[in-house]
Amino acid sequence: MTRAAFCLALLLPVVAQGERAAAAPPRFEAGLQAYRDGDYERAFAVFTALLERGDAAAPVELRLNAALCALRLSRSRDAEELVAPLTSNMGAASRERRAHAAFVLGLAARQHGERAVAAAKLPDAEPMAWVMASRGLQQSELHFRAAVQLRPEWGEAVRNLERTMQRRAVVEAERAAAQPKQSKQEQAPAPEPEVALPEPDPDASPEEVIPEWETAALSADELQQLRQRVRDQQKQKVRGRQARSHFPGRRTDAGAFPPLPSRLRAGRRLPSTRTRGAAASRGPSSS
Repeated sequence: MTRAAFCLALLLPVVAQGERAAAAPPRFEAGLQAYRDGDYERAFAVFTALLERGDAAAPVELRLNAALCALRLSRSRDAEELVAPLTSNMGAASRERRAHAAFVLGLAARQHGERAVAAAKLPDAEPMAWVMASRGLQQSELHFRAAVQLRPEWGEAVRNLERTMQRRAVVEAERAAAQPKQSKQEQAPAPEPEVALPEPDPDASPEEVIPEWETAALSADELQQLRQRVRDQQKQKVRGRQARSHFPGRRTDAGAFPPLPSRLRAGRRLPSTRTRGAAASRGPSSS
């Protein structure tokens, strides 16, 4: 157990020596003696039994002492539940009681954090173990700060706050050192299987290698010739579309021509190749 737990015994005399401590029943004193003897199981059983039956004259003391026994047994959740009713603000008289509750909550959160640190260092640690460790120590620091604010003169609360802050810095450094190693293991891709290359066939014909063409920038004259060739081709396409527009009908398929006019089907000769473009540009003559 951490050094913070050694100041648990200092709470018991303070709690037991309250205004109602003189009227405490014999079983309450038996629980205190069992705690001092190190029999935390028996002390916890005595305090919780008195708390459940309501026989004690000092229920606040019972809750605090039962919570301290639970911490000695590493039952952090039980300790938190026992002191939870003592955290409410009931006026100036409750400052000491709330300080004791905050102190117990700080110790319980410290236990949560230390267990998470131990779990984070395991070979098969959970991904969130370091996060839970940092969160537990942060909560412990906040609870001890609350105890110091409620009782600034309480030396044990101040010392536990300092120890928790130092411990938190150490854990954060350990977390930072372990994080890159884990992330590299998670992000490293699986090695690709090696592919065996086939053995070369000595009787096979040599593979034909396509030569690479060397490309060079065009000169100004070559660019001008290329532009002129593109313009000439564009003009030819325009003249072809104009010539086809004088023939009625439509294309029946991708390779068919439109039907000939009736006068051409009657046996009239087509214009010669030399004058066909001019005749098409003037349109069909009247018969």
